[in-house]
Amino acid sequence: MIRHIKPIDFDFVDEIGTGSYPINYYEGIKSFRSKMVGYPDGCFVCEIDKSVVGYIISFPYIFGKPYPINRSYKKTEFSDCYYIHDLCIQKKYRGNGYANELVNEVLKIQSKPKVLVSVLKSEKFWEKFGFKIYNEIKYCKLPAFYMVN
Repeated sequence: MIRHIKPIDFDFVDEIGTGSYPINYYEGIKSFRSKMVGYPDGCFVCEIDKSVVGYIISFPYIFGKPYPINRSYKKTEFSDCYYIHDLCIQKKYRGNGYANELVNEVLKIQSKPKVLVSVLKSEKFWEKFGFKIYNEIKYCKLPAFYMVN
């Protein structure tokens, strides 16, 4: 089941993200939670048998600017795109379509264009949803792609 995030989910989301990403992409709890509190309308979880197994975090932002990792969320006064900041599924639940369900929930949001930074060679996944590589960038000092839908 996909639903909006609630404060009771924050610890689970922290645990999933911290347990899934390499240290290069570590985002501190304060920064991470600020995004969920700052724009809850764009944050969803996937819940299976009353357990949170994945999440997606998104919010309005500025086109062409990757949102810095480990920076607290501040509402952008003049947003012109919708930014997908993070998508993560617990390792043992991957391959079951839960990530697709979370992405499709965000794609229903009426803001265009949708943008993201593809890390860890995830661009093929994002291309399934119509995202195209806009340019190659460095994100956390590693190669990544800024993608647009």
